[in-house]
Amino acid sequence: MPGIRSRIKRIFATRKEPPRLDKGKARADSPPTPTSDTSDSDGLPVLHYSDLHLAPATLARSSAFYLVGHALPPAPLPQAKQLLTSPADIKKTLIHPRGSTVRGYNSAVSSGREWWDYSPENGGKNLTLDDEGFQAATRAYFTASIALLQEICAQFNSSPSSSSSSSSSSSTPTIPSEVITDVGFSTMRYLRYSPAVFPESSNTTSNTTSSTTNNTTSSTTTANNAKSTPSDPSSIPRMEAHTDHGILTLMTATAPSGLYIWDRTGQIYSAPPLSNAVLIIAGDLLAHFTALPNTNILDDGEKAVGSSTVLPTVHAVVMPPDTRERYSVAVFLRPRRELVVNRGKGGEVTFGRWAEEKGRIRGRRCWMVGQQQPQF
Repeated sequence: MPGIRSRIKRIFATRKEPPRLDKGKARADSPPTPTSDTSDSDGLPVLHYSDLHLAPATLARSSAFYLVGHALPPAPLPQAKQLLTSPADIKKTLIHPRGSTVRGYNSAVSSGREWWDYSPENGGKNLTLDDEGFQAATRAYFTASIALLQEICAQFNSSPSSSSSSSSSSSTPTIPSEVITDVGFSTMRYLRYSPAVFPESSNTTSNTTSSTTNNTTSSTTTANNAKSTPSDPSSIPRMEAHTDHGILTLMTATAPSGLYIWDRTGQIYSAPPLSNAVLIIAGDLLAHFTALPNTNILDDGEKAVGSSTVLPTVHAVVMPPDTRERYSVAVFLRPRRELVVNRGKGGEVTFGRWAEEKGRIRGRRCWMVGQQQPQF
């Protein structure tokens, strides 16, 4: 029986870096969705909070949706800017002592982005700014967002079409109850995309440098404090196409967003920020939990995927040229690391092991189970 890493590799595809997109829309057509409103965001559905029961069907069909009418506090985008524009000596104090990429401050300077992850342990006072207002706003948004994501998960257990891959019994919940009642290993990320994040050698006036990333050498031309050159995608802040490890992710961002979403047919949609709305996308574990009865994703692959199975949302960020900066907030609902998410022929797989093994796969980590591979 193949090991977990080889099984994960089979259901993930490595794609080339997507080129820069000039247009705000990638596709104008949209599949029909069970939405209570229409979207002006290039076809992604918009749900009102009062229609939250439509979330499972919407995610199964469209991979993402905007939620309006929620009671979340204001998005902490000012707090994201406050921390991520702090002096370098302060950021250094926020780096996790064991190098965690999901706690404290991190950066990917070759891609022009940096981020900070909220640590809910100890009341959110770990690896954070010494600012009571910052801490209070951060904690309040995280707590409210996790509660909202857990409420969305509860809709899967009350949906008539819900099913569970771990048991044939109709009484078995689709989403484990501990996910809905426990914060688990959830976290919140403040992200900054900016030419100023690129290595200092790329931020000199009228300077051309050569940088090597992932064994690929590219020429980076910058001028006037790292102004992007449209003909050179490597000089544009970006995040490659990927899927999130957890169950659900809640997002909001400043404009222009540069965020793109793939649906399960391979169509691509722009996902700009909408007023008073948050974007909800699916993580890897929803495919495990919503697989067909008596199947599991790791062993059965596309045979475990039905019409109600929620495939993880493939998404990427490609900043528009000449954009000075972009901030975003992402809240990740994740279970405890020891939660068993898959029981199959290869034995039990915990969330912690799944996330660790997936993270070791080189290249773009995009879930493509039995679906057309998306391309720009």
